[in-house]
Amino acid sequence: MKRAQTEFESEALEEALKAQLLEHFDRNNYAKLATCFEDILQKDPTCEYSLGRLVCLYQKGDYSTEKLVEKIASNLDATCAKCNIWREFASLLLKLSQIEGDCVSVCADDDDDDGPKQQPSEFVSSRVPEIFIAPGSGESWRLRCRWWLTRHFSKSILVSDIASGDLELLTYKAAASCHLYGREFGYVVQVSEFLKNTNNTDMLFILNRHVHNSAGFYLNLDRKML
Repeated sequence: MKRAQTEFESEALEEALKAQLLEHFDRNNYAKLATCFEDILQKDPTCEYSLGRLVCLYQKGDYSTEKLVEKIASNLDATCAKCNIWREFASLLLKLSQIEGDCVSVCADDDDDDGPKQQPSEFVSSRVPEIFIAPGSGESWRLRCRWWLTRHFSKSILVSDIASGDLELLTYKAAASCHLYGREFGYVVQVSEFLKNTNNTDMLFILNRHVHNSAGFYLNLDRKML
């Protein structure tokens, strides 16, 4: 057991050194850099540095939304995560919702050139991104979302999050959860009420933006995967 752990730590250190060399000597090779950071996270999903570097690549347009969602989700499987991780995660889920909504609108317009061009919001929000329904990844997300109900979004954790006084963490966790579980999810409703009662209009505005664009991916998984 101890030997296996030593080998694991040695491999992780080797990957970290490889990443540092690449960043120094071949920093424009984004594909190789991304692969290197992915390998590190595969061995240690709690590595904040590697995840942060993938976020930077994504912000430059050199890493995909879907891949980053998966990597952040793996990090959240292993940690409780800080506010910045939840903020990025919520932002990515919002983007996925908007991308799927745009696809639905375009397809609907193409199907009926003489019909109305604007689709009702319920129609747009019924779409579930491919990563949540594709074979393999869809099943993983279904199990993950079920697990996260107790890992990240239980009533006791909500009480603890509120007591911490970190309103940004509270807001972005609620924002992420509404994309997964829908706008009527308990964590979302309770955080929204708390922000209203404390008159925190800035955080409430952020949360409402996500709520009004949420699809509740997990709620649709069973139906979409039948």
